[in-house]
Amino acid sequence: MKDPREIVAAKRDGKTLSAAEVRAFVEGYIQGEVSDALAAAFLMACLLRGLDAEETLALTQAMVESGDTVSFDGLARPTVDKHSTGGVADGVTLVFAPLAAALGLAVAKLSGRGLGHTGGTLDKLESIPGLRTDLSPEEIRRQVEDVGCAVAAQSPNLVPADGALYALRDATVTVPSVPLIAASVMSKKLAVGTELILLDVKTGSGAFMKTPEDARDLAETCLALASGFDREASAAVTDMSQPLGDAVGNALDVAEAIALLRGEGGRRLRELTLLFAARALELTRGLDHEAALAQAAEALDGGAALERFRAMVEAQGGDPRVVDDPA
Repeated sequence: MKDPREIVAAKRDGKTLSAAEVRAFVEGYIQGEVSDALAAAFLMACLLRGLDAEETLALTQAMVESGDTVSFDGLARPTVDKHSTGGVADGVTLVFAPLAAALGLAVAKLSGRGLGHTGGTLDKLESIPGLRTDLSPEEIRRQVEDVGCAVAAQSPNLVPADGALYALRDATVTVPSVPLIAASVMSKKLAVGTELILLDVKTGSGAFMKTPEDARDLAETCLALASGFDREASAAVTDMSQPLGDAVGNALDVAEAIALLRGEGGRRLRELTLLFAARALELTRGLDHEAALAQAAEALDGGAALERFRAMVEAQGGDPRVVDDPA
């Protein structure tokens, strides 16, 4: 392996790294041959000097290849993954996953924890007593087959490189880098072999991407990475200038998501969730937008999505009574 200090120095000086150099550095970090201090310097160099498209693809590939992947070959239903780049009171995923399952789709999602000022989907779900997110690839596949949806953490065997770098980015204030965010987001999406990836790229004061231009840049970078892996993806840039929900906090976000599943939720959270559910139906079932939106609303309002949420909570060891009394 090339001296990792030389790799960091090259990026510090604005040079382009080869795919082999990027891969070697990531592998070295995961194997303990590269220190946290040197990895932190690498992340800061990437933040300040940037990564081009080939470097970003190489970083994403190295992250994906650092662990196992999940395959859904032979599954009868179309498989979908949905990701938000993070905001305040963003509980869309908590509603989208069971809603899509109620619509006959299969949702498999590797989620992250809080990053910067944003709350993580895992932190929200783990506020439910007993609920596990440390699912193995086999458990994820089995739950998707049985329940229709699973939201899990990066286990030691699933994208471990991203798990380590994700925490280091948070600790070293190197979060606001489009290539680093895109590689982190897409490595988790690409390690889970869904047919469709939906991306909710936030912009505004409560998002990492403060301007629509930066958000579009991130969306385009993520879509380019999906294309590099020959995967279908769709992205929407949405506003996070104010909290998406009416409450802020992990347990409160869960309570608000359950309220929406019971037909009592806020307008903004409902509209955005239905938008992504309809988009999933359009791209997997070939429905027009109005028909897809109507089907999604019916599944949400009729209680089918609530029952899928209850089944997901129970399958992951959580207390299903929370669905009836989230307080």
